[in-house]
Amino acid sequence: MLSGGLVAVVGSLNTDRTLLVDHLPGPGETVLTAGPARVSFGGKGANQASAAAAFGGRVAMIGRVGDDDDGRAILADLAARQVDGGAVLITPGAPTGSAMIAVDAAGENLIIVDPGANSMLAPADIGTAGVGEEAVLLAQLEIPLPAVEAAVAGSRGLVVLNPAPAVQVGPRILDRVDVLVPNRSELGHLAGAALPGTLDGVARLARKLADRADVVVTLGSDGALVVPRHGGPRGAMHIAAPRADVVDGTGAGDCFCGALAVLLAEGADLVDAARVAVAAATISSTGNGARGRLPLRGEAEEQAAGLRVRSVAM
Repeated sequence: MLSGGLVAVVGSLNTDRTLLVDHLPGPGETVLTAGPARVSFGGKGANQASAAAAFGGRVAMIGRVGDDDDGRAILADLAARQVDGGAVLITPGAPTGSAMIAVDAAGENLIIVDPGANSMLAPADIGTAGVGEEAVLLAQLEIPLPAVEAAVAGSRGLVVLNPAPAVQVGPRILDRVDVLVPNRSELGHLAGAALPGTLDGVARLARKLADRADVVVTLGSDGALVVPRHGGPRGAMHIAAPRADVVDGTGAGDCFCGALAVLLAEGADLVDAARVAVAAATISSTGNGARGRLPLRGEAEEQAAGLRVRSVAM
């Protein structure tokens, strides 16, 4: 059972196979790899749980793996990272989830996911995991929506939703979310609008969702935009990202979410928490793989202190 003060992460657990390429393929295009495949662990849920634990949080993971070598290796990896995996269920007859990731020379990526056992996570699994006692529930959408719905309905903590991948999400989930963390494309999908090209446009689009929840839009190398629920006293705030030599952007958004969840669990102001999370995500992009460069908290806080924060018109 989970105990008070935890960040509970409900989501996917995968084995990642990463291929380095000179450029990402277009439709119908074949590209050759620039080296051998790297095998590591991923899944948005497990990535976010690992980032939260690296950031000093007390973290429990809820999900499913297959009854196979990959699943057992994932559980061992979670334990080594100080993530409580007691609520990760082993699924006989199903493979562990997997992802194939292509990363180009600029660090941009293309990801194809086979859900495997992740697709079998059910609402009943959420009840037996003990959801309801955590300080923050952090969820994504690489697992079935009924499981997400059960998790957010059962949580008595702050609910943070990273709506990735972009799928149609109904009010039973969105009405229970306290902090919504989409990227640009996910924001456009949720708002049913074309992607805006300016920060002002992003702020106006996010404002459409801010009647329900605080919205934090991750912008990659452009940092993040915080739009408080109902506009808040300060309105939209843009947080610039620090400069960095990006190696691999895979998992940077997950690192952002994990760091943000830990800080919010401690009662941090949303803009202050997002500023540190921007620094953490940027640092994570300087290493290979989704968890290749998880930053220490002090390192991220030091970088965050110098980041520019400014108001943006909505």
